[in-house]
Amino acid sequence: MSTTQKRGLFGIISNLRKTKKTDVRVLVLGLDNSGKTTILKALSNEDITTTTPTQGFNIKNLTHENIKLNVWDIGGQKALR
Repeated sequence: MSTTQKRGLFGIISNLRKTKKTDVRVLVLGLDNSGKTTILKALSNEDITTTTPTQGFNIKNLTHENIKLNVWDIGGQKALR
């Protein structure tokens, strides 16, 4: 990987700036207790000490450098799959 190539969410945001898109939908999906909600709360500057298992899903609208992120956090419990 070159030094200018980025991976993950910040790489996606960096590539979006090049394409001039302003609205993005992101699905956060993973196993239970993998930190999906914690990451989402940290990105939205919320308190992460009171995170509880997600019942159903969370939807957050975040803005980063003029890019609007519509983030869906799907609960990972087996009962929800």
